[in-house]
Amino acid sequence: MSNADYSAVHKTWRKPRTCKPDFQNPDPVVCPPTWFFDNLAFIGDEVVGCFLIRTEEGLVLLDCMNPDERCRRLVEDGISQLGESAANLRAILISHGHGDHFGNAEYFQKRYGTEIYISEIDYEFARNMPSSLPWEPVRFQADEFLQDGEAIAFGTTKIHAVFTPGHTKGCFSFIVPVTDEGRPHRMALWGGSGIMPDTDKEEYRQSLIKFTEVCRNMHVDGEISTHPCLDMGLARYELARNITDGMPNPFVLGEEGYHYYERQFYDYVAPGK
Repeated sequence: MSNADYSAVHKTWRKPRTCKPDFQNPDPVVCPPTWFFDNLAFIGDEVVGCFLIRTEEGLVLLDCMNPDERCRRLVEDGISQLGESAANLRAILISHGHGDHFGNAEYFQKRYGTEIYISEIDYEFARNMPSSLPWEPVRFQADEFLQDGEAIAFGTTKIHAVFTPGHTKGCFSFIVPVTDEGRPHRMALWGGSGIMPDTDKEEYRQSLIKFTEVCRNMHVDGEISTHPCLDMGLARYELARNITDGMPNPFVLGEEGYHYYERQFYDYVAPGK
């Protein structure tokens, strides 16, 4: 039974999508920078954030928040508050070419020599940003173009990149290896979480099917989202900051738990929607 079919026949006590923030709020709730795995931390606010990965070859960011001064300070100061230095920021992996994901990547590239990874399709999209979108075109030079199915290695840390067009034509999703007190897990980051006016819903659905299969084959057992409203992220980061020995990590869902989480994205393209 598909995720969409499941939701149609099983009633639930849960309230749907109860934690959406005000996306127009100029002063969103900020999450304290939080390590929630041995090598993975969140920096951001209730609307959008990014993830810091500690590797043997330096620090890696997944996405970069919004392209404004407030978010630049959040990222740069957040890295410091996590006990690290932005001077060690080796790379930024950008899931897709919207401004709330490529953020201030150019600043980090110029100041620290940080390499920028993005798909070639969305690099061209972001360089020629449509006037209908609220972001300026990017001016950075991409250092590497993401390739479907590649394992991007930073020492022994290998981040798996999966081409998942739909939200944008060049959208990528990632699978990130993490450890929790040395125990290995794999976290999935779905690259484009919403339906845009120009989204091809069938393309989006096929990307979901593809990513679901990759996650099953790689035994993904948890998820992360750059939009914490989608996964009750702020509440779970608070749990992580106050966790005690013997309590399970709130981001480890188990393999079936992760696929239960995926259902919300199938709902976007369910028949009749």
